[in-house]
Amino acid sequence: MTGRTSRRMTPLLRMVFGAAIFCLSFGLNVSADASGPVNLEFSPRKITVGDPIDMRLTVNAPPGTRVVWPTGEQLAPAEVIRMDTSDTKGERRSIRYVLSLFEPGKQDLPDIPVLLVSTEGADTLWVNPGQVQVESVSNNRDTALVDIRPPVRLPWTLKEALPYIIAGVILIGGAVAAIILVRRAKRKRGEIPEYVPPPLPPDVIAMRRLEDLRIRKLWQDGKIKEYHSELTEIIKEYLGGRYGFNAPEMTSEELLDARDRWVQDDEGLSRIRRILSTADFVKFAKFKPSPHDHEKSLETAFAFVEATRSGRPALMEGAKTS
Repeated sequence: MTGRTSRRMTPLLRMVFGAAIFCLSFGLNVSADASGPVNLEFSPRKITVGDPIDMRLTVNAPPGTRVVWPTGEQLAPAEVIRMDTSDTKGERRSIRYVLSLFEPGKQDLPDIPVLLVSTEGADTLWVNPGQVQVESVSNNRDTALVDIRPPVRLPWTLKEALPYIIAGVILIGGAVAAIILVRRAKRKRGEIPEYVPPPLPPDVIAMRRLEDLRIRKLWQDGKIKEYHSELTEIIKEYLGGRYGFNAPEMTSEELLDARDRWVQDDEGLSRIRRILSTADFVKFAKFKPSPHDHEKSLETAFAFVEATRSGRPALMEGAKTS
């Protein structure tokens, strides 16, 4: 009887133990997902090289708390294709990224920081996106992928450029001679007033200050906070002078909220957000960017000023009359 009973109970015991282990592991997984302060939605986990990946970060933040979302450099090796404007619903803050990966194989993404800044201090929350499987474009291993080269641009020869050089020299020489003759005539008649140089345009001032910041090499000497503080000051003063509002007195969040006064396209907004976010991480979270991040912030500032300096006279007149 004992032998029969043990043979009959063995399958039942296995079922009970299996169910217990399944429930225990399911309960542990649920509690681990539910306890995170930052909610991460990330899909798909398997893509072909260059395919888009949708990622959404959601965090609950009390009123008066500023959320500094991660920048493109902090999401490497993933590249940011698009970054939407952050969404606020009560205490719920969220933002959506469209990412992509271009290196085949299993890619382990690093922890992503989310900075919460309030009157009581700053707190950095971390979330791990996990792993993404990136498939090659070609499934045939015997097929060799050949790099596509752009068209080759041949340099101009002296014979081709000579007519344009001669014409330019003649025009410039004629203009200079005319100016000299007119000024001599006016000087003889006493009609030349005292010269007062006009104020420099905001874009010229910004370009000179950015170049001076590059030459001084603050971050190379360990003055990282001073470097990013001066960089944001230059950008804010340029926006204030360029578009006619009190940008230097605004915080980073106030400046982004007033983007309707200065944003011309999504690229310009993305550049300013990248500069301000990196600076805020340095000032409030004691974040130490890499040398690439320091140089990238400065290059982004140069690119933004260069992209927004076109059409300056019309925009400046509009700013003065507003």
